[in-house]
Amino acid sequence: MSGYPVFRGSACLLAGTFAAFLSAAVPSANGQSTTELFDYPGTGLKGTVSAQPAVTLQECRLLCSSRSGCFGFDWSGAMCRLFASVDSAYDSPASTAGTRNLVPGYRPPSNPPARPVAVAPQAEPALPDAPEASGRRVSYRTIPGDPRPIAWVYINVCAGASVDATSLRRSVNDFVFEPLRLIPGQIERFDRDTTPQCASVPKAIGYAAPDADGWRIAAALKEMSPLLRPLGIGTRADGKLPAGDPDRYRIDIWLSHR
Repeated sequence: MSGYPVFRGSACLLAGTFAAFLSAAVPSANGQSTTELFDYPGTGLKGTVSAQPAVTLQECRLLCSSRSGCFGFDWSGAMCRLFASVDSAYDSPASTAGTRNLVPGYRPPSNPPARPVAVAPQAEPALPDAPEASGRRVSYRTIPGDPRPIAWVYINVCAGASVDATSLRRSVNDFVFEPLRLIPGQIERFDRDTTPQCASVPKAIGYAAPDADGWRIAAALKEMSPLLRPLGIGTRADGKLPAGDPDRYRIDIWLSHR
């Protein structure tokens, strides 16, 4: 009889220790675990076991899902095994397992991940016809031995636009572009209520003649991006000039009110 109080005290100590462990690891009734575990009924796991508490299946699952270092568990009878790493899985009719990640080379879980919904890429809207700009050319000097084709840059200002068009024109004129020689034409202003391009975001649109090298206009716009991006101006290089247009390469910069 003298050993009974000692056994009773040891049991209370063990129960208290496990209760503290369980309360620290399992979310409270007001909390909710946000970690989804993949369920593998009839399965045992192989890997690094970090703990083996004697708990119910639900408590075992909660212990694992609430601990960031637990990558899986399996439970059989009253024995729960928590895994710090999961190497593989095997069929075990008397066991139930759960893992944070899918087990490679093993059958799918009973709650497989949902397939992502495919989102069809949105094509950019068709470009409106480029406005007539032949009267906006300016005189310029030829550069002897310069192999670059000429590309005209027309800055179009929609009513209400806040960008300083004159400063932008000067920046384009002073920059030396490699694929094309860009020459800014005269700045022109447009009514935002009657001009389709003014209803869109600010954008630089590159145009090339049907028989011209389209890569040149795309490369020039790429070089121009550091001048345009700080002003909120995007670029696209898929514009096509109609046959017979006096320009072979052309960039229209639309400064809209947006």
